[in-house]
Amino acid sequence: MVRVLATTFALVALSATTVTGQNQPPRTTWTFAAVGDVIMNRLIMQYDNEADPAFQQLVRIIREADVSFMNLEQSVFDLASFEGWPAAETGGSYELASPATLRELADMGFDLLNRANNHTTDWGVEGMRATNGLLDAMGLVHAGTGENLGLASRPGYLETRAGRIALIGMASTHTSLSRAGSQGVAVRGRPGVNPLRLNTMHYGSPQTMAELRRVATQLSVRQVDPDGGLSVFGTIVHAAARDTTIVTLNERDRRRVLHEVRNAASLSDFVVATSHTHEPSNHSMVPPDWLVRFAREAVDEGAALFVGHGPHQLRGVEIHNGRPVFYSLGNFIFQNETIDPMPMDETEIYGLPFDALASEVYDARFQVDSAGNPTWGFPTESRFYESVVAVVHFEGDEVTEMRFYPVELGWQEPRSRRGTPRLADDTTGRKIVERLAELSRPFGVVISWEKDPNSSRGIGVWRR
Repeated sequence: MVRVLATTFALVALSATTVTGQNQPPRTTWTFAAVGDVIMNRLIMQYDNEADPAFQQLVRIIREADVSFMNLEQSVFDLASFEGWPAAETGGSYELASPATLRELADMGFDLLNRANNHTTDWGVEGMRATNGLLDAMGLVHAGTGENLGLASRPGYLETRAGRIALIGMASTHTSLSRAGSQGVAVRGRPGVNPLRLNTMHYGSPQTMAELRRVATQLSVRQVDPDGGLSVFGTIVHAAARDTTIVTLNERDRRRVLHEVRNAASLSDFVVATSHTHEPSNHSMVPPDWLVRFAREAVDEGAALFVGHGPHQLRGVEIHNGRPVFYSLGNFIFQNETIDPMPMDETEIYGLPFDALASEVYDARFQVDSAGNPTWGFPTESRFYESVVAVVHFEGDEVTEMRFYPVELGWQEPRSRRGTPRLADDTTGRKIVERLAELSRPFGVVISWEKDPNSSRGIGVWRR
């Protein structure tokens, strides 16, 4: 009888917990640290000592967070034993690092990684699989890629003292050949990334349409007129009163990802949705309208945070229904000038001879002058080497504060050292935080410049 009563009480208690405590995380104070893009092919943890306090303190911030997130924008494997080959289509260059870099990233404190981006299959599906295998072996939770669309879409789960964290990774910026495909009844699914496809519609004024027809006729380019528009140079332009381009998110991808967010919200305590989005371009500090709408929808469906990355520079911060949305956190590690060796495809792109080596590829890509200074591309602008570590403070599931630690990546250092992160001094740091504050102001977010209570450095702060 005692056992029956005990069992009955236990079932009642379990039922009550299931109904009233659903999705209620442990009431603890905890922190979530997030950075943007990581392209790393040189070891950096040798700087983690008192002789380099700006690096050491940066590592401490990441390690002390309960959860630390990053976007891994490269393949990782031992090239000497790799049985695959470079893909014919890349995300812009063949990003590659040795397994030792993953060990260092884990040592820094990162435990949650996005894998969906434009560099996921630089080295083919084989490179994607090799990288994911290393992450799995190291116990690093990742999301955004898989052997088919269903697996690429599903969350990765991280168990923490604050509760169960779900990560859903995706990319609007990806190569066409890297898009994962659905598993069918009779045909296997396609390995790749969890995609966010975009629909782009171009509209031309009467003057523009007339000029397009004139140029096409002059160049003897075939013209097609679908529904009053004009198909020329592989692009359809529709007739309208004025010139404009409208980009919308593919409805099938939108519904599929939001379905995954709802599922993850039911199975975890916190959901992190993350998208690799370069659009509209790397030179835009403003996120595209479709991404703003989608990030808000993801929050409405249960995401506790939305983290954007891709354009290699900062974009604004929004608080939607009490949840942080980071539209881009910029570069955290940006060592994209020291990958060696390079596939022959890179030498062909820049018209170099067959025996050209990596340094000559970079000289051509960034148009290095006779004094050894780049005159084109990322290395010519400091903003691509200035970012933040965002640390979100939670009390249970409520966001109470966000701290933004400004980071500089050695923009004016030589190629051999450029791209390694350190906490910025107050002069550079204040410039970085003020830029982030300015970009966040249109979203109604106020970020102030304050002294870090744990150090003498200045940081950006938002409070509820």
